[in-house]
Amino acid sequence: MVGGLGLPPGRTFLTDTTVLYRGRRLTAPDYLLLAMEHGFGPPATPPFIVADGLRGTDELSVKLPSCCGTPSARMARGICESDAMVVVSHFKGHLLTGFGGSIKNLGMGCASRGGKLFQHSSVKPTVRTGRCTACGACAAHCPEGAIGLSPTASVSQSRCVGCGECIARCPSGAMAVDWNQDQGVFTRRLAEYAVAAASVTRIPAYVSFVVSVVPDCDCMQDTGGPLVDDIGVLASSDPVALDQACLDLVTAAPDAPGSPITAGPGADKFRAFRPQVDDCAQLAEAQALGLGSRSYDLVEV
Repeated sequence: MVGGLGLPPGRTFLTDTTVLYRGRRLTAPDYLLLAMEHGFGPPATPPFIVADGLRGTDELSVKLPSCCGTPSARMARGICESDAMVVVSHFKGHLLTGFGGSIKNLGMGCASRGGKLFQHSSVKPTVRTGRCTACGACAAHCPEGAIGLSPTASVSQSRCVGCGECIARCPSGAMAVDWNQDQGVFTRRLAEYAVAAASVTRIPAYVSFVVSVVPDCDCMQDTGGPLVDDIGVLASSDPVALDQACLDLVTAAPDAPGSPITAGPGADKFRAFRPQVDDCAQLAEAQALGLGSRSYDLVEV
């Protein structure tokens, strides 16, 4: 994503937020180094800023409209304090939503670690006891005193507020997230967080790269081969219309050589790869909440 303080030259920056899973995007220092290795940051590009701070806990609470089932969203402070933002997304598959595009980038990418945890899981963090070394790092940094050691770490479900600090602090990856959440709950919360993100800053454009359309999220170690040949770059002021257009183009395209599925032109490639996931659910939820419209006119330039 590209943020800015009014977006004049010299005040524009690239931004993203930390993630829930272990890796080099878990904390801001590691993420900054990773971004530099990929050419993001001066002198090649504007500065890269991690919007939710050192460990993903720099957040602001954003009140949601009454049509949402969630009263407020935990959003990255850097997103909330930007004057404007262009949302740049890679359109590809996703485990829980079928595909990930502008809606997912907006709702998930603009949330703090606590916001991501809320969307992904209907329960609080749990402990993989086989990995826990009882080092006490999670308990020492839990702001609510919700973690005890007896003899390994355990989380009090009543005291935990879902901030995700323990996930960032655990050196052995013992703090876990329930990734197998009900899809309906996840897509509803994702759409609500997308509404929150769109309400805190001006977004003149959404841009989606419909290239290397793999069946799994970029965060996966093995994303699989492309489902279709590269289609191009799409842009819109409406994230729902943009995601619908991207999905329709991928559906209409023939299978790529070596595709992991056999679907053919006119078949939903993401549904063919993951039949149990309704990839249109996020579009329906976002439209129902007023984020945008699934109707569009496609103009080639």
